[in-house]
Amino acid sequence: MSLTLPEALKRTRNNLFAGMAKAIVTTDELAAVMPMSPVNSVHDTYRREGTLPGTEYIDDDGITTEESTGEDDNVTVPLRRIVGNLDVDAFADDLTGAGPGSQRGAQVAKKAKTTWRLVKDKFVNGANTTSHTFVVAGAPFTAITAIDYGPWLDSGRYGPAEVQYDHAGTQWRFRAPGDVEFGDYVVASADGAFTLRSWNRSKYITCTIDVSVAVADGRSTITFASTSKESDGLKQIIGPGMTIDPVGANGDAFDLGMLDKMITMEKVRTNLVFFCNGSIIEKFYAAYRALGGTDPRTVQLPGYGTPVPTYRGIPLLQNDNVLSDETVGSLTDGSSIWLASLDADEGLSLTVANTGGTSLNVDADPRANIVMGFRIEELGALEGKDARRIRVKFYSAPRLKSTLALVRKRGIITA
Repeated sequence: MSLTLPEALKRTRNNLFAGMAKAIVTTDELAAVMPMSPVNSVHDTYRREGTLPGTEYIDDDGITTEESTGEDDNVTVPLRRIVGNLDVDAFADDLTGAGPGSQRGAQVAKKAKTTWRLVKDKFVNGANTTSHTFVVAGAPFTAITAIDYGPWLDSGRYGPAEVQYDHAGTQWRFRAPGDVEFGDYVVASADGAFTLRSWNRSKYITCTIDVSVAVADGRSTITFASTSKESDGLKQIIGPGMTIDPVGANGDAFDLGMLDKMITMEKVRTNLVFFCNGSIIEKFYAAYRALGGTDPRTVQLPGYGTPVPTYRGIPLLQNDNVLSDETVGSLTDGSSIWLASLDADEGLSLTVANTGGTSLNVDADPRANIVMGFRIEELGALEGKDARRIRVKFYSAPRLKSTLALVRKRGIITA
């Protein structure tokens, strides 16, 4: 079962959680519609549809020799934690208590809103893996001059991975952390970049290989490390072939046809939303008005303060964490538009830890349990000043049930 924060806000009877949820929803468009998928675990595991089985027309005698079965990917997404402390003056805390309107409640709500802003940033831009180490650093692994990391390569939780090279076939293969088997071999007979997928094809690395250096068989453990500690965001988990690259050598000027093409590419088609930064929203309005001086239709999001524009009935949400830092030729301030199906069963959602499992206990208190990702800990009185310290924590990770549920158009000129 999934819930949005507005739905959770209507159901909860806990004032502290209600205040936190309200502080987030009323100031953020994405929070008003983002489905949250609660799990009672440190990771989220689900099946993603892979290869479909084949079928055929047959002769009138009814005889067939063909057989095929479908394949699924087992996706395991580690939940990451955000932690922040705050100190509340003990005198004010004693006078106002812990309820709505109290000093403590106001500060916790502010911390929750700040936490959500970080979640929203890393939801798009997060990249957990930042480095790797080969146990056997010599040939043939010196042939790998660079590695781009796919999502969910968590050696810290699931142990090391492996890379293997077979010189007779000039082919490489990869086993990701947590997988028991290698993926298929990939032939690398000329210099270039090659994507090596593990047994679970959702885990992969893209290696830049100098084939002249690989002259003998080899097999090595590879360990991935993170200095960011953050979740893998949409830039990491988007499916192959779902990014629309710019046509122009120096990026593309915005036009409404971009949105039409994205709608055509997206295949899940439920609970669709566009999201992009404010500069693209401005260009959207300008393009709409150029059609005849009219503004686009709007829709009121649950719990959010003001209406948002729509295109072909799909809300267009502002998220300024979709950065304007993309480089295309001489363009250095390009940006992207994203189109996603916010459907917890088939599309994009936010997995959150929840002590009660997959449902919301209406009486759950974040001071005693993890509630929709949030946990509030009372750390007690400070020795050096007359104050009490509180810790606000949030556990989450993006979930993409189908790679056909997310489309990105990148390299849009923002100037």
